Amino acid sequence: MGRAMRRILVVEDEFLLALRIQTLLEEGDVEIVGPVGTLDEARKLAGDETLDGALLDVEIDGGRIDDVVEILRRRDVPFLFVTANDADLLPLKCSRVAVVSKPFRDDDLLREVSRLKSEMVLTYS
Repeated sequence: MGRAMRRILVVEDEFLLALRIQTLLEEGDVEIVGPVGTLDEARKLAGDETLDGALLDVEIDGGRIDDVVEILRRRDVPFLFVTANDADLLPLKCSRVAVVSKPFRDDDLLREVSRLKSEMVLTYS
């Protein structure tokens, strides 16, 4: 079956929110890659790291996340958005991607991450 621990990239430029997400996920058998808050760092980790999934803010320091979305898609890495943006401001071809709206409740985030983890099991088992 491979690794039990799931590696999830967290891209969030609000420090306290990134810390909150990291704390929540680490309690649920997840290894965090990041969190990162700049577009350059996000691109690099999305391309270089072994990833099982990703949580992405849509707009971070350095611009929009569209490049990172394309890298993850090429690598077949499932992802979801954690954003205050409206659905019509998401990157192209992302209408079916789950969105956790900011501000979020912890259990809402954990529910969507749980769904994401089930996609990872299907993809990587």
